Formats: sequence, C-alpha cells, structure tokens
Amino acid sequence: MRELARPVAAVLLALLCALPAAAACQLRAHERVVLFGAGDDPGVLLWDSRFRLRAYHAASFDEAQDMIARALLVTAGTRAIVIACLPQFVQPRYGLTLDDAVEVRILTGPLHGRSGWVLGSDARR
Repeated sequence: MRELARPVAAVLLALLCALPAAAACQLRAHERVVLFGAGDDPGVLLWDSRFRLRAYHAASFDEAQDMIARALLVTAGTRAIVIACLPQFVQPRYGLTLDDAVEVRILTGPLHGRSGWVLGSDARR
C-alpha cells in the first residue's frame, strides 16, 4: 500500500503545482470607488444580480436589448462602496479577457442607497 501512496502523492503534488493561481479581485470590500464606464457612453449599468450582469455581457445584441430593462443606468462619476467582488466572473461575448463582478452600494446621486452589480472595469478607485 505504501508503495502506491508515494507515486500517487507525487502526481497530486505535480497537479497542484501546475494549476494556475486563483485570480484576485482588483477591488476589496469597503473600498470606495467611482463608477465610470468605458467607451462612448460613460454611464454604468447596475444589475440586480451577478448572473444577469454575466448573461448580459455574454448575450447577442438582441438578447442584450431584451435584458437591459432589468438594469438601472448610473450616471458617470457616481460614488459607491464595494460590498463584494467575484474575480473573473464575467466573460464578454466579444472580448478575450474576463472581468470581475463587483457588488456596490451607491453613495451619491438619485440611486443613493441602492445596491447592485457592475463590471470591475467600471468601478475605479
């Protein structure tokens, strides 16, 4: 039995060493951020669930148009506080890099006090 245990342990150790390190979020809980979208429209979509955020960014144009009614539009420059962050949770349909899903609570503006999920790239220190 011991003769078999050493090779098995060596294989398991090799597999663990070969696994990529778990990615970490760029933002931490309780960190204050400013919401600002990329591209032509600096507004940010605030989603009621992280799964809708992910589905929206993976959807086709028609699917995304149907889903957008579930989001709130946050004005660029709105301040928020990070509640939670899930690293590399969102895979954009037309992008190659994964993005974090960040749960925030809005601190300023007409949506003050509301919570929701935004892309990590839309939340800046």
